[in-house]
Amino acid sequence: MLRICLISLVTFITLLSGVIKAEAGDDLNDPQRQESPSSQISDVYYELTLFVSNEPKFSAVSKIDFSLKNANKPLSLVLKHVQVNSFSINGHKIYPNYDGQHLTLSQKLLNTGSNTLEISYSGTLKKDDGLAHYVDLNNQQVYLYSNFKEGDTSQLFPLFPQTSLKANYQLNITAPKSWVVVTTMKETNVITTGTVKLWQFPKSPKITAGQLPIYAGPFKISLADFSKIKLRLLSLPSVHSSINTRLWLSYTKIIFNYFNEHFDIPYPYEKYDQIISPSFFNGDLDAGVTRFTEKDMMLNSNLTDMNKQLFATNITTALATQWLSNIIPTHSSNTEIVTTDPLLDSLALYMTDQALTNTSTSPQIWRSLYFNQKNLAYEQDQLTGFYYSTGLHPLTDAFKGAAILRQLAHQFGAENLKLSLIDLLQYPSKKNINFNGLIAKLSSKIQQDLSSWQNSWLQTGESLIQVDFSCSDNRVTSFNLLQLPLSNTQTALRKQKVTLSLYIKSQQQLHRNLDVTITYQGAKTNIKRLVGVRCPDLVYPNDQDWGYAKVKLDEKSIQTAKLKISSIDDPLLKSMLWQSLWESVLDGELPLDQYLGAVFINLPQEQNITVLTQVLNQLKKSKKYLQLMQPMHLNYSRHAIKGLAQMSLRKTMFYQDKPELQQIWFNAYILFSNSPQTLDHLVQLLAGAANINGLTLDQKTRWKMIKQINRYDHIKSQSILLAEQKKDTSESGEIASIAAYVSRPEANIKRSWLTRIHSDEQIKPSILNTVISHLYPEEQKLLRDATSELRFEHLSELDKRKNTHFMQRYVSNLIPTRCDHQNIAILAKVMNQYYSQRTTKPIGSRLSQISQEGLQKAHRDEVQCVKMKETLRH
Repeated sequence: MLRICLISLVTFITLLSGVIKAEAGDDLNDPQRQESPSSQISDVYYELTLFVSNEPKFSAVSKIDFSLKNANKPLSLVLKHVQVNSFSINGHKIYPNYDGQHLTLSQKLLNTGSNTLEISYSGTLKKDDGLAHYVDLNNQQVYLYSNFKEGDTSQLFPLFPQTSLKANYQLNITAPKSWVVVTTMKETNVITTGTVKLWQFPKSPKITAGQLPIYAGPFKISLADFSKIKLRLLSLPSVHSSINTRLWLSYTKIIFNYFNEHFDIPYPYEKYDQIISPSFFNGDLDAGVTRFTEKDMMLNSNLTDMNKQLFATNITTALATQWLSNIIPTHSSNTEIVTTDPLLDSLALYMTDQALTNTSTSPQIWRSLYFNQKNLAYEQDQLTGFYYSTGLHPLTDAFKGAAILRQLAHQFGAENLKLSLIDLLQYPSKKNINFNGLIAKLSSKIQQDLSSWQNSWLQTGESLIQVDFSCSDNRVTSFNLLQLPLSNTQTALRKQKVTLSLYIKSQQQLHRNLDVTITYQGAKTNIKRLVGVRCPDLVYPNDQDWGYAKVKLDEKSIQTAKLKISSIDDPLLKSMLWQSLWESVLDGELPLDQYLGAVFINLPQEQNITVLTQVLNQLKKSKKYLQLMQPMHLNYSRHAIKGLAQMSLRKTMFYQDKPELQQIWFNAYILFSNSPQTLDHLVQLLAGAANINGLTLDQKTRWKMIKQINRYDHIKSQSILLAEQKKDTSESGEIASIAAYVSRPEANIKRSWLTRIHSDEQIKPSILNTVISHLYPEEQKLLRDATSELRFEHLSELDKRKNTHFMQRYVSNLIPTRCDHQNIAILAKVMNQYYSQRTTKPIGSRLSQISQEGLQKAHRDEVQCVKMKETLRH
């Protein structure tokens, strides 16, 4: 999920700070985007009496008490697609003014002061949003999952339209007798009457409607206690046996204990439920309840080391999120990690790092944060042109914020930072819960003016650091650290404290010769203390990743790293070196073939799961770029991808006694299989005509193989797909079969699905996401080009009509790419058409922030691809 998954991320993993007034593309003067003034409404108390059953129907009575400042204009309630049976305002029963979306309340019946509304209504539950109705095909049991996004809460009960309005909620839910009902509060009474039970819950603390959870069904429950907090783990009975519940609850208690001891902020709810839901339900931030998906948690009673790290990270970040979730009102989130403000998003990740490191639950957690999150922050931070052109503050990324918190701890002391955070969060106000407020608290704590530090960090984009040194007679004669801005608009350079390490190579490995802690500032920092030391073979100027800066390796270090990365003991350093090499490829400075040469030399020796996964992800991108470059470098592309497939197969066969490593390498083999020989081999493995010692093809792996042979149109691919569809009738099987089908290189499939994507057809979100992600593989150039103009033409219209989640997926996958100068020019033209200051562009000609960022990222990727194509000399 982070949605709560930091490694798949994100699954868990922002929110806009006080300095950000609106999302890019929004206009505070646009009447269609304005909410009614929330200052008019206060003391809102919703009481919902809900009746649910195995059928996808519900009935409800909703009572709303609220205070109104001035009863001088009509009010509106949002209530979507229900049948209203009765309606009363302050005791007056009236015929409702209801249009299927809104209930309009006449000011003549409203009071200045206290008011009470009561609505009786009934409706139908959907399969994917609102209160989602799900049938477990394993046993036909019914479950209800709150999937409240973008106003979907109003499909279940009437709400005032102010999405950030906090209120108290009190629920009474009648459900089948075998069901368990879960919400923010612990039930006070459960009354059995015949075949049903009435679950009565006390009034909740003030939360937003989007934070209110409702889950119901015959869940299997495991219990634990921590202090006065009740901990529960709920899952479908059909998957319960694959969950290590003892380990799960034990991890939760460890993290609860750490947060209690180290953060003087009380947990805001009286209990904590963790619910494992089917994989196609995305996790949301629910008050007192965290939803994980079966897919993201990789359910298995025998967890591998990598699974355990992922598992611990997910649980910890989810709990950190809950700890902070009720501090200030919630808003929409860019990264979908937490709920509220960049500081709180960032603090959730920082708390995760601190807890997992200091409890020894996952002592190498920053390594995972580095390659899964911090690199994403670096990537996002380079899109500074977007931020500066729209007036948005560049600090809108939780990953960057977590790195800043870490740098604050190094520069000014971890204890000072902790006390400043506690002081800030114990007495919160809407105005000070942001990085500016934190810096003010820290300045007071250490009695030092941090305004210049604050300006250099919070008002600039990412910088680049590299070393410049010279040697004579194998001794350093001069040594400088250089800092360069990565944006032409950047005027300030940061001050940071980092560890700079020097390495010497021997015949077998690289040895750390020495390291020094330095504070650099400005464009050039002279490090006199290194003059006279032995001339290094490799220098890394941000060892242990204290600083937030992109590292460019000097030429000598690049040559050493290409040959010796595998001989380094420190996994974090290896991860950072691989990242620096890859960034050199993206910047057009290191030819892709030289990078792949380093891979073939070093990667076969790599056994660290995190580092291996990181490099394989880079190889996946390499394959994508090689295929986009075609027909240029076609011969090299075929040989390189064939070599990657052969390496992956050899390592799959080698690790027959190490299942985790074997599966990782086999997944890579599937990815790089695109020749007739490798596709034939996959078909033989699927049929059982061939096997690999130690390897078991689970259903998930089989679908990966089937998708690959369909993507490259193997002669037997269609028949194998049809046969597997009949064997695997699960929801995950349905999604996987659709992915395989739309990946096929057939024009009619592409056109048909693109038409459906662009239409208003109600398609199941899990299916829609899958189709968008798999519709145009890189190698299907002619099919991609055939609809590129159509996709450009529809972008603006879709942006106005579709929701945020759709546009996030669309711009990530369906903005046309060609890896040539012509498409760079087209993307630049489209960007110029929509990019400008909000005050000078008519509302109808703007794009949302999501779409603008998507265009800019596509443009940057095209520029990178062309650079890589031009530096590749084969």
